[in-house]
Amino acid sequence: MEPNTALLRAGDLRPRPWPNGLGITRDLASGPGWLVSIADLAGEAAFSHFPGMDRVFTLIEGPGATLVVGDAALPCLPFVPAHFPGDVPTHYRPGGGPARAFNVFTEWGRFEARVVLRSIAASHRFRPGQGSVALHCLAGTLGVGGEELAAGDTLLHPGAAPCLALGGAALAVTVEVLPVAAGA
Repeated sequence: MEPNTALLRAGDLRPRPWPNGLGITRDLASGPGWLVSIADLAGEAAFSHFPGMDRVFTLIEGPGATLVVGDAALPCLPFVPAHFPGDVPTHYRPGGGPARAFNVFTEWGRFEARVVLRSIAASHRFRPGQGSVALHCLAGTLGVGGEELAAGDTLLHPGAAPCLALGGAALAVTVEVLPVAAGA
């Protein structure tokens, strides 16, 4: 594992209001020009503006939903990342009931996010990308470098350490924050 690896237990995450005050989020990781968080979605709401940022929104609990980004409807299915600009007015319309979303924000022209959902068979191994900033366990248990991640736990900066689904199948999300090539 990487030297700056850290384990965040689900129970240790601190809720805070969205910047616009219309919801609750929990920050998992951040750096200059990027942020990874999990938001609770209790019902229909306007999203906070994030000027100069791209956003990747992934429903990890609850039914599908629709995001209205500017004037365009963007269908959102569970476990399918949706990409949109953070500075365009965005409205969340739930498909029914409360939900939870995994969010990644990256500064335009500086970084891009790669969000990968992984369904892992029992006793199977996988490796997150070398540029991974977060490995979040959604279901089951993962073993990584001597640590066990239960549902809701996050390993920060796992690098390419091998991950193993322990005791049964597991579901995880990995996040890479990659620099944008000059002129791209």
